[in-house]
Amino acid sequence: MYIDFHSHILPGADHGSDSIEMSLSQLEYAAAAGVSTIVATPHFYPDVDNIPDFLARREKAYDELCAANASGIKIVKAAEVQLGINLDKEPELKKLCIGETDYILIEFPPEPWPCWVLDAITGIIRDRRLRPVCAHIDRISHIGREKILKLNIDVQMNASAFLDSRRHRRYYLDLIADDAVHVLGSDTHGDGKQSYKDFSYAVKKIGKMMPYLTANAEKIITPRDSSRQIKLSL
Repeated sequence: MYIDFHSHILPGADHGSDSIEMSLSQLEYAAAAGVSTIVATPHFYPDVDNIPDFLARREKAYDELCAANASGIKIVKAAEVQLGINLDKEPELKKLCIGETDYILIEFPPEPWPCWVLDAITGIIRDRRLRPVCAHIDRISHIGREKILKLNIDVQMNASAFLDSRRHRRYYLDLIADDAVHVLGSDTHGDGKQSYKDFSYAVKKIGKMMPYLTANAEKIITPRDSSRQIKLSL
């Protein structure tokens, strides 16, 4: 069974699902793809949102979906947090972490990046003692990707990346083999049919390395001692 680490499944929490019916459709396709846990990551945009309002919206959507969920799939509350210039200064930032952990899924802004981008990530790690997970690294340019990999943070890849050319698929598989990509997500929007078709295809292509990604995801979503050292490579 697999963990979908990035999904827009909560109804009305963002534009990923506009109804409980759509969310239940996502769950149906996820179950058919062998998914046992979904990390629900509605978008959080710091320039237009505030954390209390976001949390209230997410909680309402989560409660509604859990009440209707008969799939057996576990849903973990989280957020896809867009990196903003002062995000590392946000006092309630930890409330956007994955479940009860200190991991936070970060969406990097469009490139080219100003100098504050990597400074903000450094602040999240060093000052806030949180662990960023880079969202869908396959959407980031090769230059940006190299900068992220040097940070020694966890990295999420979208399943749809494996629909690219054979050369790109080989490159993505090498990233997994080199411990540069750590978790897989569907990044589901809509009814989930295509997203989980892509997820199943990615699982097939990843093959014997899929248990490694699942184990990483399980490790991230499981709360543990927050006093442990956080490493940062610059």
